[in-house]
Amino acid sequence: ESLELLRIALDSGFEPPAVDVGSGAGFPGLVIAAVFPAWEVHLVEPQQKRARLLAELARCLELPNVVIHAIRAEEAGRGMLRERARGVTARAVAPLRELLEYTAPLASLGAPIVLPKGSRFRAELDQSARALRQLGVAYEGAIPMRPEISETIVVLRFRKSEPTPDRYPRRPGIPAKRPL
Repeated sequence: ESLELLRIALDSGFEPPAVDVGSGAGFPGLVIAAVFPAWEVHLVEPQQKRARLLAELARCLELPNVVIHAIRAEEAGRGMLRERARGVTARAVAPLRELLEYTAPLASLGAPIVLPKGSRFRAELDQSARALRQLGVAYEGAIPMRPEISETIVVLRFRKSEPTPDRYPRRPGIPAKRPL
């Protein structure tokens, strides 16, 4: 799935530096870093235990191009990663309108944001119209993964079309409590 996501992301213009939000066990971020060892890949993972695991995996896999950020996405979007990424992804993190608030502030102007979603993606997309407008993001379509990879996952493609207003992302926890 990570390689299929990467294939679709590359067709969207995904390039370094790349950011993977909510990296968990390293999918797709570590896979991207392994495939493109010259790329700078940032993994944002708020859970300290997982962040330490990611750091150890990157060390064992000899991936010096990986930078671990053991912080929440809201903090990353207000810090050094804000509007810096030329490609942003996140897998199984949150509902779409919440996830857009986590990812959009990280993307530089014109950069793709590629997000895998399940079969209920249309309902999530319908609920995200306000978030797209507020965050300066344009929806570019849904690309299904090849059936031999997954029959249910589609990759939603977005593009950062305007700078994200300074008020986003909101404080940690607020996007989940009060989604746009």
